[in-house]
Amino acid sequence: MPQDPPIYLDLMRVWADRGRTLPGRHDPEWVRLAAPTVLRGQFSDPPVLPRDGR
Repeated sequence: MPQDPPIYLDLMRVWADRGRTLPGRHDPEWVRLAAPTVLRGQFSDPPVLPRDGR
């Protein structure tokens, strides 16, 4: 497998130093943004309305 060119490695280092997202690395902000906003069981089922014969 070929190695990344030095300029790419330098760019990755600069991005990492600035706290930017890097390809192939864990990104806690993305995990937070992509997480579901409503958790299963957070809300109950809506009540069933009684039939009034109409």
